[in-house]
Parts: sequence; C-alpha cells; structure tokens
Amino acid sequence: MLGGRSLIHTALALTSLSTLVAGLFPDEAGRIDWYRAQIGAPMQLIPHTNATGSTNIYTVTDRNVLASLNSQTGDIVWRQVLGDTEPIQTLKLRGSQLLTHSGFNSSHVRVWDAHSGSLQFDYAKEPLREFQAGSGTAEFLRDGSSVVAVVGDSVVRLDQAKSAPVWQTALNQTGRYTRIVVQDKSAFVLGDARLVKRKQTKRVHVIEVDLESGLVKQQYDVAEGRGLGSSSLVVLESRAYGAYVVWREEKNIVWQVHRLGLPKPLWEPFHAKVVQVELMPPEMLTSTITELDQDPGVVPETPRFVMRYTKDDKQKAVVVEMFRKGDELDMRKFVGFRAEGSAISSHSSNSGSDAPEYSVLAARSLDSLAWRVYRDNKKPTHTGEFKYDTQTYGAVKRTALFYAGAEPRVLVQTQGGLLAAFAPGNSEPIWFRDESLAHANDMAFLELQSPPSSAEKDAKATDPEVVPSAMARFVLRWIQTFTALIDWTTSGFGLFASSSESIVLPPASVAEAIAPAAPLVQGDHFGFRKLSVFGTSTGVVAAINTQSGARSWTFFVTDDVGAPVNVEKVFVTRRTQPLATASPLVTAVGRSAAGKTVVVTLDALTGLPVDNAAQRTLSIKHTKVLALPYTDPTSDQRLIGLVVDGDKPAMHLWPATETAAKEFCASDKPFYFDLGDSAGSTQLRGYYAKCDSGETPSAVIKGVAQFAFDLPAGESLIKAVGYDGKERTALMGRVLGDRSVLYKYLNPHLLTLATQRTGGIGIYFIDRVSGRLLHSAVHDQGQVSASKPFLALQTESRVIYQFWQDGIPDSRSSASNNSNNKRARIAKGYVTVVAELFESDKPDTRGTSKEFSSFDVLMPHVISTAFTAPEPASALGVTGTTSHITTRDVLFGLQSSKLLSLPDQVFDPRRPKKAPTKDEEAEGLMSYGPLLPMDPKRVLSYSHSVAGIRTIRSAPTHLESTSLVAAYGLDLFFTRTSPSGTFDQLSPSFSKINLVVTTLALTIGCVVGGPLVRRKATKQAWA
Repeated sequence: MLGGRSLIHTALALTSLSTLVAGLFPDEAGRIDWYRAQIGAPMQLIPHTNATGSTNIYTVTDRNVLASLNSQTGDIVWRQVLGDTEPIQTLKLRGSQLLTHSGFNSSHVRVWDAHSGSLQFDYAKEPLREFQAGSGTAEFLRDGSSVVAVVGDSVVRLDQAKSAPVWQTALNQTGRYTRIVVQDKSAFVLGDARLVKRKQTKRVHVIEVDLESGLVKQQYDVAEGRGLGSSSLVVLESRAYGAYVVWREEKNIVWQVHRLGLPKPLWEPFHAKVVQVELMPPEMLTSTITELDQDPGVVPETPRFVMRYTKDDKQKAVVVEMFRKGDELDMRKFVGFRAEGSAISSHSSNSGSDAPEYSVLAARSLDSLAWRVYRDNKKPTHTGEFKYDTQTYGAVKRTALFYAGAEPRVLVQTQGGLLAAFAPGNSEPIWFRDESLAHANDMAFLELQSPPSSAEKDAKATDPEVVPSAMARFVLRWIQTFTALIDWTTSGFGLFASSSESIVLPPASVAEAIAPAAPLVQGDHFGFRKLSVFGTSTGVVAAINTQSGARSWTFFVTDDVGAPVNVEKVFVTRRTQPLATASPLVTAVGRSAAGKTVVVTLDALTGLPVDNAAQRTLSIKHTKVLALPYTDPTSDQRLIGLVVDGDKPAMHLWPATETAAKEFCASDKPFYFDLGDSAGSTQLRGYYAKCDSGETPSAVIKGVAQFAFDLPAGESLIKAVGYDGKERTALMGRVLGDRSVLYKYLNPHLLTLATQRTGGIGIYFIDRVSGRLLHSAVHDQGQVSASKPFLALQTESRVIYQFWQDGIPDSRSSASNNSNNKRARIAKGYVTVVAELFESDKPDTRGTSKEFSSFDVLMPHVISTAFTAPEPASALGVTGTTSHITTRDVLFGLQSSKLLSLPDQVFDPRRPKKAPTKDEEAEGLMSYGPLLPMDPKRVLSYSHSVAGIRTIRSAPTHLESTSLVAAYGLDLFFTRTSPSGTFDQLSPSFSKINLVVTTLALTIGCVVGGPLVRRKATKQAWA
C-alpha cells in the first residue's frame, strides 16, 4: 500500500499541475486588453439644458476635440477629433447648434448638431500667405440662421440654408482678428492692429461692418498699448445697451471705457476705487482685469468682469458689474473674496429664457477645494468643500455651473487635467474625468516583484533559519498540504481554478480612484502586470496598472513658483530587484514655463519624493536628456545626463552627488553625445564628455568636440531617429536557404537623419560617435508637413520610414500612345521604405574587427525596398520579447484610429520580385508586393477607435512568446500580442478534464497495480 507521505506527494503534484494549467490558458489573454477614450483638457465648458430637461456639457479641448459629456456621469456622449493641424479657436452655442472656427492660417467654419454631434454646415478657405497667422473667429447672428466669421484676410457672412457666403469683405491685412461682436445691424470685428513701424505700440483695431451689405461703416483704433489677449483689457456685451471695451492703460490707475459703434472713438474714464474702497494707487497699477466665462449663447443684460489685485501680500478678487442709469455708465461691486488658486465664472440658470437669472461661481484650491455660488451681492446661496491634495492634480484652473432642478452642479477643472463635478453637501465628486494622460510626452515600463511561487512558500516554511523548530516545520508542511488539497477540491479539481490575474474591484470612492491608498506593488508570475509610468505636459506623473488600467499613484510636478512643469522624460533609475529592500525609483525631467530644468525622483511604488532634495528646479536649461550607463553607488540610482548646448556644451549629472561624479569619471570609456539633432538644424555636432584630470570630480562634465556633420546647402533637418537603448538581438546574421549567413550590421550608434531639400527628402545614415556618413538616399517629390509627417523606426539592422510623396508624370511616351496617356513615374501617396544594413554583400563575410568600433573603416551594405501604404500612420513601433527568439511585429498607429500589427517578414527588403526559389522558400521569403497588406484581422485594437496615436511602446513579459503593447496619444490602449503564436502556452483545444481523468487513472493504476507487481516479483524471486 501507499504510505501517507506518498499520498501527500501525489496530492501536491496534482494541485500544482492543475494550477499551472489554469494560469496559462490562452483565453485569459483578453483580460489585460483595456482602452480609455479621452478628450484632453477643456479650454471652454458650456453646460446646456435642452428642451427635454437633460443637460449636456459641451467643450473644446487643447487636443482639438469637440465633445459632449453627460452631466450626470461624465461619459462621452459624442466627440469630434479634428487633429493637431486644426486647432479650435472658437466655440459658440445657439439653441441646438454649435459653431466652431478651427485651423491655423487655413480656416474651417462648421455648424454641428448639439444633440448628435453630426456636421450640418462646413465652410473652408484655403490658406493665404498674405494675412497674419492666427486670425479667425466666428459668431452666430441673433436669429441663428447665419454666421459671421473671419476667414483668412476676410470677414464673411455665411447662410446655413444655402451653404454659401452672402457677402465677403477684405480686411486688407490690417490686423489679427479674433473677436466678433454682433450688435443690431452691425458686426464689430476686433483684433490686434498690425504694427507697420517699429515704434508703434499695441492697440486694438475695430472694424464695423454692415450685416446686410458687408460694407465697412468705419474702422479705428482703441486701447493704446494693449491687445485683446492682455490681462488689462476686456470686451463686454450687454443685451440691453451695447458692447464695450474696457482697459487700463500702462502706468495709469483708471479704467478707460469705450462703447463700440460710436461715431468717434470716444471713451470715458472710470475709477476702480468706486468699486473697491480699499484700493490705493500701488494696487491699481498692478491690478488685472479678465472676462468671466459665461454661456456663449446668451448675452447678459448687466455684463461682469473680474478684477484681481494684491493687498497686504494677499491676493484678492472682485467681480465688477457694469450697468447704465439712463445715458450714464456706472459700475458696482457684485462680490469679493480671496483669490489664491481660484477660478471664477458666471453662468445663467436658464439658458433658454429671455431673462435668465445669472450666478457667479468662485472655486479655490489650497488645502482643500472649496466653492461658492452667488446670485446676488450678499451671502452665497450654495457652498461646498472637498478635501483635495493639490500635489495630485494641481490648483483649480477653470469652473462652470449648471443646475439639476433647483440645485447647482459645479464643474471644476484643475491644472493637471482633472475634470470633476460636485454637488452641495457631498464630500466627494459626483464623477470625475482624468484627462492628464491625453497629454503624455513619455512613458516607461516598471517591472514589479513577482509573487512567491508554491515551491518558494514551501521552502520558506521548511527553512530552519526561518522556522527553527522541527515540529513547527512538520505542522506547517501538513497545513500547507491540506490547504492546497482543499483549494484544489473546491475549485472542481482544478477545472474552475482562477487564473493568476486578479479581478480588479471598483474603488471604494471617487477620491480613492484619484489617489489610491494602496498602490500596486506586486506583479504576477508571467510579467503581465507592470506599472507604466507616464510624464505629461500638464505636470502630472502617473503610474498605471497595465493589467486593468487602474491608477496606482499620481504626482503633480511644479516649479519654484508653483506653476505646472512640462514633464518631457521619464526614466526608471532603480529597477525592482529580487529580495531587495529598497524600492524602485523613477526620475522625471521637465521644463518650467521659464524654460528651466526641473528634476524629481520618486518612489516608483508610492509616487512620493524619496527625500526633501528629490525635486529641484535647476538653473540650467537643458537641450536633451540622456540615460547614462553608470550607477551612483550611494543611492543605487542610474545616472541621468542633462546636456546643455551653447558656446561650451556640458553635461550635468543627476543625481548631482560627489559619488556619482566619481563613478562617471572612473570609467575608462568616453561617453559620446550629439547636438543639433532637432528639427530645423543644418549641422549635427558630436561630443564626448571628459572629466578634468587631477581635479576633484564634478557633476558638470564638459563636452569635447568630436565631429561636425554639415547638411548640404539648402537642406534642413526634419527628424533624427536612433535606438532607444533597449534593443536586443538574438541572431547576428540572416541564415540563407543554402545555410550560409549574411551578417547584420549591428551598430548601436546608428542615427537616421531625414532632411527636407528642394524637390524631395534626403536620408542619411550617420554614426553618431565618429560622424561618418554610412549611407545616403534621395526621395524625389517627398514632402513633409504638419498634416503629412515623416515617421521613422530603427530596429536591429533595419530602418523603416514613411512619408508623403507627390506624384509626377513620366515625360516619356511611346509614339503609338497619345500624350494624354502618360504613366506615373512616381506614384502619389504615402510610401513606406525599408532599408536593411549588412556587414557585406557576400554571405559568410564579416568585418575585420572581432569587436565593433565606430571608428572602423567597415561600410555597411544596404538593401532597400519601398511599399505603398494604403493608410497613413501617425506612429511606428515594434514588439519585443525577453530573449528575442520570437519574431518581431511592426506596429502602425494609423490615422484612422487603429493599431495595426504586421509581421516582420513583410518588411524584408530581400523579398524576390518573382516567384521565390527553393532556397528563398527555405529562408521564409515571400514574393514582393507593392502594397502593404492592411489585414483587418491584424488590427490589435479590434473595434476600438484609438484616436490620435503618437507613440507605441512595447515591453517583454516572462513568456518568450508574448509582448505587452501600449499605444497612447489622445486615447490609451494596452494589449498583449504573440507574433509567433503562443508556443509556450496551452492551446484552446487542450482539455483539462482529460488531463485530470488521465492523471487519476494513472494514480489508481499505480495504487491497484503496485501490490500486484510486487507480489509477482516476490513469486519470481522464490521460484
């Protein structure tokens, strides 16, 4: 019979085997696919209640998105993504219609249905070089049937019913016009006057145009020394008594007030002390006035604006209300309050009525986020407060107000990109939208500590150093055995066991979702669960769980004056180490509004600064940031180099410690870097960092010139692309069909330069250490613009790039053909070029040196080919695995909002133009086709519309077959992919029932047959 120990071993074996099967089942792969649709940070918020009583929030964002949000949940009802080349400059609401003006130089005036987001009217005008860039705005007429807009260098009235201009009047390059005020029978076009002479000062140019004929009635200048974007000028509109320009002249303490449409540009002064008694001349000279955000579809009877000033080192604000008594102008104080970190807005409680009731909303965020709603100049009618840490998302930036019945709802937008809705009496938001990641500049994957396996737990329980008592170890072994047996039994003998991926529960509260109290600190056995750390232009550094998309932590980076920092780079400077007690670290590098370098080092698991000196605003202005191959022995951080250009280029080390400088200077290998690789440059310059010998090592390392590569005359740099420092290679060569090897040219210092030249695009392969030109190519008729970008990717020995190519006809035609039947010599469309570099054009031939050096005379042999891309891409990427045994897939972020994965074999430049030979078939080559295959089955994003993809990143997992993929830009999308199939996972057809039945049958066979075999052996021994 089998003893008790044998039964225990059998049970443990069955339990561990069944758990392994459940953890690797392929249908679990979809659990880490997640998608987040975003809109960006709102620039304008318009709550609007329609005829049915439901309220939507209309907004335009800094990512050029027009969207409608559900006011009860914050979900996107609809959105229109206009793209980076078409910034939205104007949003107006009239009834059930939205009006937008978008474009820079070129103008688009569109009318949208507010309910569905469908386009109702579109008027476009091609760009004109003669008028000042940035001009353009639009406004509804009072009846809503027509639109007056500034497009190009003209003001035009557009009839929606006819979809055509009624009249058009030239502005004759007199200014940059960004405001239209419609009053009675006239439209006033306002803009910053064009300065012809050097000594001319800013001023506002006003053109009054007749709405019926389009004729210019008059034009004149007001507000000497001020512009429309000035913090000392506002434009006020009143439904009852006209429109006004109010401004304070420089070095003057009074406000000048001008009514638009007067026969002469007359204005009358008004003293601010009448509004706020405590104001004295010093406060008046430094005070500012700004317009209040209000419903764009309603013109108030008594317009308001905000005056801010500082008194006794305290920032204060006063809402000023302008009104008239008969023919006399007057102003009065509506309400006043402290202004630190505050945002103020004015809104109507009933946008559809002829006499709406207006409310003023003031929100302030210091130690908490507090808001007040005023309907008169007495006490607030509604108040609220939310305990909010500004270190998470920054101070309040914009507010809006709408009503759900009689109760107000407050919208608050912060500097970091958080949009939240509040109600009086609630201690937390009703809903929130985190739009910070729509502004991501960089991302880094952080590997987390894997949980202990069953074997590790058993080893720990039986380790004499951990459990000294032999009896205690014996008891622990039995407890673990029976616990595993019970778990296996309750899971249906392993048939229904849960996978290693835990189900993510919803957060307990909105506040918990914004800043979780228990951040993610542990990964999983297969490397699927990591942290992706983002750095954004809004100052937010955030860690996201790659498995669920849940926020793990958030940190808001500010400069010395508390302003948000544009975080440009994120590095993992201390990785997770097995059995290590020290937490991993991430370092974010950004730029303040003044251009100074800001660096912060955070605990990668909690998002908190590692110490008081972890965040600093440096006195330098970095040109580029580099991850260095050195580690500070004191803090165990990987060093970062902050390169500063100038007459004496230098590299500043971070952390700036003495031990870090000694570690850098102790290396006998120089560190090389280059400058001049930004767009528009005409020279690439190479340097190496050199420490001064005989002196104490310094954290500032001077750069010594190594080379200067000048582009040909008339060419300027479009883009420079190199390796990201994480490139891995499994094979040094390509094994051909006849078993010979074509060795790859694996140069870690390879840099691809793309230049704009007359009539085309130039491509240069440069060694960024020696400055040697390795290869060059010219693409005639290649064009690059904001709407047609140049994209490039380097992976191993291959360079892939895409650009737009204008078609030109072939001037040659046969005598038998008509000249009108000219064939195209260069096709028009997007072209994808693949160039692969080899050490030689002859198989089994290598370079002269055993170790690679940038100073070798070896020149690569380049094989290239081109494909026509049916769809343009906005980003390129490549998959990567731990050992790179799996073939790579090339990833395309398409402008059609799809993430496409194409196999590496498609991009082999050695693909034969004819049917492949036996040797080529043995090598895996397929026949060349001029079109890239856009197979819908290879779209990783499935049915999701991943808008605005700018960057694609991948990370390996613990399974060689599988790679994690992240695509981000406007939206976020995470998935996993297996380019060579899941060869290290069980197939979907694998039956766990058959496995368990077979194992049990074998076990029973061993139990029953064991005694019989032993009995037979005994008889044979006695025979």
